[in-house]
Amino acid sequence: MARIRSIKPEFWSSEQVMECSPMARLMFIGLWNFCDDAGNHVASAKTIKAEIFPGDDIPSSDVQGLLDELSSNGLIVFYTNDSKELLHVTGWKKHQKIDKPTYRHPPFSLDARRALDEPSPPEWSGVEGNGEEGKDLSSLRSDSSDADGVDLLGDGPGQGDKPDLKTRKADRIRQIAEDAQAEFNAILAKPHGLLSKCTVLNKPRLKAVENSLPTVRQLCLRLFGSERVTRQFWKLYFETAADDEFYSGRVKGGPGHENYEPDFELLMREKTIAKLADRALSEVTA
Repeated sequence: MARIRSIKPEFWSSEQVMECSPMARLMFIGLWNFCDDAGNHVASAKTIKAEIFPGDDIPSSDVQGLLDELSSNGLIVFYTNDSKELLHVTGWKKHQKIDKPTYRHPPFSLDARRALDEPSPPEWSGVEGNGEEGKDLSSLRSDSSDADGVDLLGDGPGQGDKPDLKTRKADRIRQIAEDAQAEFNAILAKPHGLLSKCTVLNKPRLKAVENSLPTVRQLCLRLFGSERVTRQFWKLYFETAADDEFYSGRVKGGPGHENYEPDFELLMREKTIAKLADRALSEVTA
């Protein structure tokens, strides 16, 4: 059942919120109305589309993209319970005041998380009230956060000593990209392999790595039991690519693409990662 929620003025200037697109912010607010009183909701893009955008011609795939955007900025975290996919608003227990709470969904816990990369994220600050519901719930840290957390509104201790969210997010993405670059060069690039070496991590390449993270995190969870993106993942991924005739560079492209050579950007595409992962995992289970 939908509930009335409140929005503090500080919501609009929260750095986590400002990192999101206007549509993602709107959907984030809409989620509050339909979450249960612990800040939990089914992680179904189709359901969320019907609840929040009932009169809009927005495909479910776009809604899923908005959910991923909220997740990457640490505003929600995905988790599973008895094979059911759910989401949790990370700052809920700190910001919502519920007089007579009711709960529709299984509670969020650290063990049930599935979509963020670090063990303990900063909760989203600067919205709603200051309720005490959901005392047993915990929040998670996204790729962009540090081990100590951060008060995004600047009213907590040590704020001046911490880099802002945007800087931390960029640093984390660069670290993941550097790990990927190192493994690509060690396995696929000359002189070890046949492809051209990746020598520069420019903006397009960093963006390609960032765009690949939703798929990469899912694979890390399946392979390692955690969605933390480590260098070990990139080693396994590029070893899989090395076994492929085309992506290793041993065989040229098809008609019209005879001189095309795979490169770092191509192998960073979500579609490429998913394709190689599907093939490798299918062979393992066959």
